Amino acid sequence: MRCEVCGEEVLMPFKCRYCGGYYCVEHRLPEKHNCPGLFAAASPYEKELKEARAAARREEESVSMPSVSEGGESLHLLAGTALVVLAGLSLIGYRLTLPPWVTATLLGGFAASFLVHELAHRMTARRYGVPARFRIDPMGALLTLLTSIPFIPIKIIAPGAVVISGFMTPSMIGWTALWGPLTNIILSIGFLNLYYLTLSSPIFYLPFIFRVLASINALLAFFNLIPFGPLDGRKVMAWSLWRWAVAMAVSLFLLILTRII
Repeated sequence: MRCEVCGEEVLMPFKCRYCGGYYCVEHRLPEKHNCPGLFAAASPYEKELKEARAAARREEESVSMPSVSEGGESLHLLAGTALVVLAGLSLIGYRLTLPPWVTATLLGGFAASFLVHELAHRMTARRYGVPARFRIDPMGALLTLLTSIPFIPIKIIAPGAVVISGFMTPSMIGWTALWGPLTNIILSIGFLNLYYLTLSSPIFYLPFIFRVLASINALLAFFNLIPFGPLDGRKVMAWSLWRWAVAMAVSLFLLILTRII
């Protein structure tokens, strides 16, 4: 009998249990002869993961993606951004007497800090092939709005979250959750460096702008890393305790530093 791949005559060929073909010793494994039944050779976990991803893709194509393209997610992001901007303004006591360019820069910085955080979650999940989109959380939005009152010292900035509708491993969930706070930590460090670099700048308000933006990014990272409820910290801690501890310590340090400088 001849091997179905290379055509070599084989006295005692190997029969593939997945596709039923006959092969030589070199092509006997499913992956060596491009076996059409290779999926059946996968482990139960791999099968479950592939099936879940396929189902998620079908769901995204039939339901999820049209709603996003029609602007549903954009409206949620817009509402969430507005609430975060209010929370940011409360950190500076709604000082609307500032020069217009300073106020506009701060508003843009607040909005960008929030959007970068949420889009980092979204992009990470989608890189794993899982549908993800941002949605407003009514309770979180209400708490964010209430704590935007200037004299309330504790700020809750959690107007919504990226909702994931596919199957993910603990590692995927952990990385997806961690990348949001990580972006804010990176931004906080960057703005903090700009603060020190502009202390001698002739433009009076530049250090103030960079300090405030460094502070709100540190706050976003620290708050989201709290291991409670639906916050990122609980998912990161469940996946990797040491990664959570390092990120939490850095965000806390940045938060304290930006408040005392």
